[in-house]
Amino acid sequence: MYHMAVCDDDKVFISYIRKIFSKANGTNQYQYKIYEFYSGEELISSLDTNKYFDLLILDMELGGIDGDETARKFREKFKDTVLVFCSGMRAPTVKSFKVTPYRYLMKSYSDRQFVCEMKEILSEVAKKSKEEYIIGHYRNNVIRVNIQDILYVENAKRGSKIIVCSDCEAAKFEGQILVDDKLEELVTKYYEFAFAHSSYIINIDHIVKIVGNEVYLDNDERLSVSRTYQKEFRQIFTKNIAGKY
Repeated sequence: MYHMAVCDDDKVFISYIRKIFSKANGTNQYQYKIYEFYSGEELISSLDTNKYFDLLILDMELGGIDGDETARKFREKFKDTVLVFCSGMRAPTVKSFKVTPYRYLMKSYSDRQFVCEMKEILSEVAKKSKEEYIIGHYRNNVIRVNIQDILYVENAKRGSKIIVCSDCEAAKFEGQILVDDKLEELVTKYYEFAFAHSSYIINIDHIVKIVGNEVYLDNDERLSVSRTYQKEFRQIFTKNIAGKY
Protein backbone atom coordinates (compact mmCIF):
# COMPACT_ATOMS: atom_id res chain seq x y z
CA MET A 1 0.00 0.00 0.00
CA TYR A 2 1.47 3.32 -1.11
CA HIS A 3 0.64 6.50 0.77
CA MET A 4 0.20 9.46 -1.60
CA ALA A 5 -0.21 13.07 -0.49
CA VAL A 6 -1.68 15.83 -2.68
CA CYS A 7 -1.36 19.40 -1.43
CA ASP A 8 -3.32 22.02 -3.41
CA ASP A 9 -5.72 24.80 -2.41
CA ASP A 10 -7.98 23.89 -5.34
CA LYS A 11 -10.28 21.02 -4.34
CA VAL A 12 -11.42 20.60 -7.96
CA PHE A 13 -7.83 19.98 -9.05
CA ILE A 14 -7.29 17.44 -6.27
CA SER A 15 -10.38 15.57 -7.51
CA TYR A 16 -8.91 15.71 -11.00
CA ILE A 17 -5.59 14.28 -9.79
CA ARG A 18 -7.50 11.42 -8.16
CA LYS A 19 -8.98 10.56 -11.56
CA ILE A 20 -5.54 10.77 -13.19
CA PHE A 21 -4.17 8.39 -10.54
CA SER A 22 -6.97 5.94 -11.34
CA LYS A 23 -6.36 6.12 -15.12
CA ALA A 24 -2.59 5.80 -14.74
CA ASN A 25 -3.02 2.83 -12.43
CA GLY A 26 -4.90 0.96 -15.14
CA THR A 27 -5.68 -2.58 -13.98
CA ASN A 28 -4.95 -1.70 -10.35
CA GLN A 29 -1.27 -2.56 -10.50
CA TYR A 30 -0.61 -0.38 -7.45
CA GLN A 31 -2.56 -0.20 -4.22
CA TYR A 32 -2.53 3.28 -2.74
CA LYS A 33 -4.27 5.67 -0.39
CA ILE A 34 -4.49 9.41 -1.12
CA TYR A 35 -4.30 12.05 1.60
CA GLU A 36 -5.59 15.53 0.76
CA PHE A 37 -4.13 18.79 2.11
CA TYR A 38 -5.48 22.21 1.15
CA SER A 39 -2.62 24.42 2.32
CA GLY A 40 1.08 24.24 3.09
CA GLU A 41 0.29 24.89 6.74
CA GLU A 42 -2.07 21.90 6.88
CA LEU A 43 0.51 19.59 5.30
CA ILE A 44 3.31 20.78 7.58
CA SER A 45 1.18 20.38 10.70
CA SER A 46 0.58 16.74 9.73
CA LEU A 47 4.30 15.96 9.65
CA ASP A 48 4.41 15.37 13.40
CA THR A 49 2.69 12.02 12.85
CA ASN A 50 4.85 9.00 12.08
CA LYS A 51 3.14 8.26 8.77
CA TYR A 52 5.51 7.87 5.83
CA PHE A 53 4.50 9.34 2.46
CA ASP A 54 5.75 7.58 -0.66
CA LEU A 55 4.71 10.47 -2.91
CA LEU A 56 3.84 14.15 -2.56
CA ILE A 57 2.25 16.17 -5.37
CA LEU A 58 2.61 19.79 -4.34
CA ASP A 59 1.09 22.96 -5.79
CA MET A 60 3.73 25.69 -6.07
CA GLU A 61 1.25 28.57 -5.88
CA LEU A 62 -0.29 27.99 -2.47
CA GLY A 63 -1.66 30.84 -0.42
CA GLY A 64 0.15 31.44 2.87
CA ILE A 65 3.28 29.30 2.95
CA ASP A 66 4.25 28.84 -0.70
CA GLY A 67 5.30 25.64 -2.42
CA ASP A 68 9.05 26.19 -2.06
CA GLU A 69 8.85 26.70 1.71
CA THR A 70 6.38 23.84 2.14
CA ALA A 71 8.66 21.55 0.13
CA ARG A 72 11.70 22.57 2.18
CA LYS A 73 9.99 21.73 5.48
CA PHE A 74 8.56 18.52 4.06
CA ARG A 75 11.97 17.42 2.76
CA GLU A 76 13.58 18.03 6.16
CA LYS A 77 11.50 15.18 7.48
CA PHE A 78 11.03 12.97 4.42
CA LYS A 79 14.39 12.64 2.69
CA ASP A 80 13.46 9.92 0.20
CA THR A 81 9.84 10.64 -0.73
CA VAL A 82 9.14 11.09 -4.45
CA LEU A 83 8.33 14.81 -4.73
CA VAL A 84 6.40 16.23 -7.68
CA PHE A 85 5.73 19.94 -8.17
CA CYS A 86 2.65 21.14 -10.00
CA SER A 87 1.88 24.68 -11.17
CA GLY A 88 -0.57 26.62 -13.28
CA MET A 89 1.81 29.36 -14.38
CA ARG A 90 4.94 29.46 -12.27
CA ALA A 91 8.21 28.20 -13.75
CA PRO A 92 10.69 26.27 -11.57
CA THR A 93 13.38 28.25 -9.76
CA VAL A 94 16.80 27.39 -8.37
CA LYS A 95 15.16 27.14 -4.94
CA SER A 96 12.71 24.58 -6.31
CA PHE A 97 15.48 22.18 -7.29
CA LYS A 98 17.21 22.30 -3.91
CA VAL A 99 14.62 19.84 -2.59
CA THR A 100 15.26 17.43 -5.51
CA PRO A 101 11.83 17.12 -7.13
CA TYR A 102 11.31 14.15 -9.44
CA ARG A 103 8.98 16.03 -11.81
CA TYR A 104 7.63 19.55 -12.42
CA LEU A 105 4.15 19.33 -13.95
CA MET A 106 2.08 22.10 -15.51
CA LYS A 107 -1.66 22.18 -14.84
CA SER A 108 -2.19 23.09 -18.48
CA TYR A 109 -1.19 19.56 -19.53
CA SER A 110 -3.77 17.54 -21.41
CA ASP A 111 -5.34 14.47 -19.79
CA ARG A 112 -3.10 12.29 -21.93
CA GLN A 113 0.05 14.15 -20.82
CA PHE A 114 -0.98 13.90 -17.16
CA VAL A 115 -1.66 10.16 -17.43
CA CYS A 116 1.70 9.53 -19.13
CA GLU A 117 3.54 11.55 -16.47
CA MET A 118 1.66 9.83 -13.66
CA LYS A 119 2.55 6.38 -14.98
CA GLU A 120 6.24 7.29 -14.78
CA ILE A 121 5.78 8.79 -11.33
CA LEU A 122 4.06 5.65 -10.02
CA SER A 123 6.84 3.55 -11.53
CA GLU A 124 9.42 5.62 -9.65
CA VAL A 125 7.48 5.18 -6.40
CA ALA A 126 7.36 1.42 -7.00
CA LYS A 127 11.06 1.32 -7.85
CA LYS A 128 12.00 3.00 -4.57
CA SER A 129 9.68 0.73 -2.63
CA LYS A 130 11.33 -2.42 -4.00
CA GLU A 131 14.41 -1.64 -1.98
CA GLU A 132 14.00 -3.33 1.38
CA TYR A 133 13.92 -0.75 4.11
CA ILE A 134 12.77 0.01 7.62
CA ILE A 135 10.97 3.22 8.53
CA GLY A 136 12.97 4.87 11.32
CA HIS A 137 12.42 7.91 13.49
CA TYR A 138 15.06 10.42 14.49
CA ARG A 139 13.67 13.17 16.71
CA ASN A 140 10.95 14.68 14.49
CA ASN A 141 12.26 13.16 11.28
CA VAL A 142 10.94 10.09 9.51
CA ILE A 143 13.63 8.32 7.48
CA ARG A 144 13.78 5.22 5.35
CA VAL A 145 16.81 3.05 6.16
CA ASN A 146 17.83 0.38 3.67
CA ILE A 147 18.20 -3.06 5.23
CA GLN A 148 21.64 -3.42 3.65
CA ASP A 149 22.83 -0.37 5.62
CA ILE A 150 21.87 -1.83 9.00
CA LEU A 151 24.56 -3.63 11.00
CA TYR A 152 22.41 -4.71 13.93
CA VAL A 153 19.32 -3.73 15.91
CA GLU A 154 19.05 -3.38 19.67
CA ASN A 155 16.14 -3.42 22.09
CA ALA A 156 14.76 -0.01 23.06
CA LYS A 157 12.11 1.07 25.55
CA ARG A 158 9.58 1.47 22.77
CA GLY A 159 10.42 -0.63 19.75
CA SER A 160 14.05 -0.96 18.70
CA LYS A 161 17.18 1.04 17.92
CA ILE A 162 19.11 0.49 14.69
CA ILE A 163 22.87 0.80 14.22
CA VAL A 164 23.92 1.58 10.67
CA CYS A 165 27.10 1.55 8.56
CA SER A 166 29.19 4.69 8.94
CA ASP A 167 29.18 5.44 5.20
CA CYS A 168 25.42 5.29 4.57
CA GLU A 169 22.98 8.18 4.30
CA ALA A 170 21.26 7.33 7.59
CA ALA A 171 24.60 7.69 9.44
CA LYS A 172 24.34 11.46 8.97
CA PHE A 173 21.81 11.51 11.80
CA GLU A 174 23.96 11.94 14.90
CA GLY A 175 21.80 10.18 17.41
CA GLN A 176 19.51 7.23 17.92
CA ILE A 177 17.40 6.03 15.01
CA LEU A 178 14.39 4.26 16.46
CA VAL A 179 11.84 1.94 14.86
CA ASP A 180 8.40 0.94 16.14
CA ASP A 181 8.84 -2.81 15.68
CA LYS A 182 10.24 -5.06 18.37
CA LEU A 183 13.14 -7.41 17.60
CA GLU A 184 10.82 -10.41 17.28
CA GLU A 185 8.78 -8.61 14.62
CA LEU A 186 11.85 -7.56 12.64
CA VAL A 187 13.27 -11.10 12.58
CA THR A 188 9.94 -12.35 11.24
CA LYS A 189 9.74 -9.66 8.54
CA TYR A 190 13.35 -9.64 7.34
CA TYR A 191 15.31 -12.84 6.80
CA GLU A 192 18.62 -10.91 6.93
CA PHE A 193 18.42 -10.67 10.74
CA ALA A 194 19.04 -13.31 13.37
CA PHE A 195 19.09 -13.28 17.15
CA ALA A 196 22.59 -13.36 18.62
CA HIS A 197 21.40 -12.21 22.01
CA SER A 198 18.03 -11.55 23.61
CA SER A 199 18.80 -7.81 23.41
CA TYR A 200 19.95 -7.56 19.77
CA ILE A 201 19.71 -9.06 16.31
CA ILE A 202 22.49 -8.94 13.70
CA ASN A 203 22.35 -8.48 9.94
CA ILE A 204 23.90 -11.71 8.68
CA ASP A 205 25.16 -10.02 5.51
CA HIS A 206 27.57 -7.88 7.54
CA ILE A 207 29.27 -10.79 9.33
CA VAL A 208 32.86 -11.55 8.31
CA LYS A 209 33.38 -14.53 10.60
CA ILE A 210 32.39 -16.16 13.88
CA VAL A 211 35.14 -17.13 16.30
CA GLY A 212 34.03 -18.87 19.45
CA ASN A 213 31.17 -16.82 20.83
CA GLU A 214 32.18 -13.63 19.02
CA VAL A 215 30.83 -12.24 15.75
CA TYR A 216 33.18 -10.09 13.65
CA LEU A 217 31.35 -7.49 11.58
CA ASP A 218 32.68 -5.82 8.43
CA ASN A 219 33.11 -2.52 10.31
CA ASP A 220 35.61 -4.23 12.67
CA GLU A 221 33.10 -4.30 15.50
CA ARG A 222 32.67 -7.44 17.60
CA LEU A 223 29.48 -8.69 19.22
CA SER A 224 29.01 -11.71 21.43
CA VAL A 225 26.58 -14.55 20.78
CA SER A 226 24.87 -15.81 23.90
CA ARG A 227 24.87 -19.54 24.63
CA THR A 228 21.10 -19.70 24.08
CA TYR A 229 21.40 -18.62 20.44
CA GLN A 230 24.83 -20.00 19.45
CA LYS A 231 23.69 -23.16 17.63
CA GLU A 232 20.83 -21.56 15.70
CA PHE A 233 22.85 -18.45 14.88
CA ARG A 234 25.73 -20.49 13.42
CA GLN A 235 23.29 -22.50 11.34
CA ILE A 236 21.72 -19.36 9.89
CA PHE A 237 25.14 -17.87 9.14
CA THR A 238 26.36 -21.07 7.46
CA LYS A 239 23.20 -21.31 5.36
CA ASN A 240 23.63 -17.68 4.29
CA ILE A 241 27.25 -18.27 3.21
CA ALA A 242 26.26 -21.41 1.30
CA GLY A 243 23.61 -19.45 -0.57
CA LYS A 244 26.15 -16.87 -1.78
CA TYR A 245 28.71 -19.27 -3.22
